[in-house]
Amino acid sequence: MTVIAVAGGSGGVGKTLVERLVQEPKFKVIVLSRQSTQESAFPEIPVVQINYDDVQSIAKTLDTHNVHTIISAIGLISDETSKSQLNLIDAAELSATTKRFIPSEFSFIQTADLIPIDPSIQYWLDAADRLQKSSLKYTRVIPGYFMDYWGMPHVQTNLQPYTFGINIAKREAAIPGDGNDVICMTYTHDMATYVIKALDLDEWPEFSVIVGDEVTYNQILSMAQEITGAKFKVTYDSIEQINTGDVTVPPSLDDTSDDSIEELKEVTALCSRLIVNGVFQFPKENRLNARFPEVRPITMRELLEKCWKGR
Repeated sequence: MTVIAVAGGSGGVGKTLVERLVQEPKFKVIVLSRQSTQESAFPEIPVVQINYDDVQSIAKTLDTHNVHTIISAIGLISDETSKSQLNLIDAAELSATTKRFIPSEFSFIQTADLIPIDPSIQYWLDAADRLQKSSLKYTRVIPGYFMDYWGMPHVQTNLQPYTFGINIAKREAAIPGDGNDVICMTYTHDMATYVIKALDLDEWPEFSVIVGDEVTYNQILSMAQEITGAKFKVTYDSIEQINTGDVTVPPSLDDTSDDSIEELKEVTALCSRLIVNGVFQFPKENRLNARFPEVRPITMRELLEKCWKGR
């Protein structure tokens, strides 16, 4: 039985991957965690404590549990978390049993030319560089934007609530640019299904691109207005506003959030810059969708109808 270790298995993406993995009897799943007392949503799955600062001890732990593949869902939000993943890669290469590694990415294709837009991209590039120089087989999972955000709070998801562009519940939209930029997006549970399928492939491509749907903000807005039967209050931010950071922040899904308006503006401006620079428009070639035609991911219209029809 192949042992799959999920690092960051209690976060939104990690938990979703674990939920799918436990449905596959051919895999044994463990969760790697800094904390020994972490409460698992799956009592039958071992939560194994590791010290991310100690590469040798991580390697020993991987061997002890006969880990073949690591899926990292560590949130790369700081130098510390980036270093944790790099150490995990080093430990995987030292391990006698670990052969494959999926780094924490789960977004768009990160490239060096985008660093001026988002300096944190360096974290993903550092991991990719380390993997490229290792003996491990790896693939970078690229599902685009997560569709879940436009179904909240009615969609089944493990992601934390957040508003990107359009708040359907409050019938308001703050759209970057002219709203016609193509955004590739995937529902998290569909992404997890494709990842599980990819585990059976003998060879992995450098990028495992997954696309549930390709839509623009204007199309999402049109569908949302049609399905809810409501006219939304809509603001379009110009490229100049986006570049200066003077953006319109859509209403929050979570009224109890501690985020300041400055923090919300910063995140909104960053996401807007990425969208208008076309980073979420993926090439048609080498998508996992073509490898697994039996998987039918949910479309944006289907998700909106499921979550918002009659509401």
